Amino acid sequence: MSSEVRTYRVVTRGEFQNLSDDQRTKLRDELDQHDLLLAAYTETGTLSYDAELRPFTIRCLVVQPAGRADQEAADTGALVALELLDAAGLDHHRLRTTASCLEDVKINRRGK
Repeated sequence: MSSEVRTYRVVTRGEFQNLSDDQRTKLRDELDQHDLLLAAYTETGTLSYDAELRPFTIRCLVVQPAGRADQEAADTGALVALELLDAAGLDHHRLRTTASCLEDVKINRRGK
């Protein structure tokens, strides 16, 4: 039985660059809201970073028709990440994106 949609967890990683002093202060003030352990996969993207203010991760949930290529989910997630960074006015570089389809993930259950 095949599903009509496929759900992807998309992760975009990169590095902040050219942050102003005001941006650094704001990011540090909001650090507890962007802890990697609190990161969720959302349609609008969830930004995570640490006190170093260099590497960051954006997690995104993408649902698309089953007939589309996996790469389209990665591309959509990358666009969500770019929109999030642009809306926050955060300069960045070295972006790389990966996508994992939840329907392809195998669950190993112990004791069976």
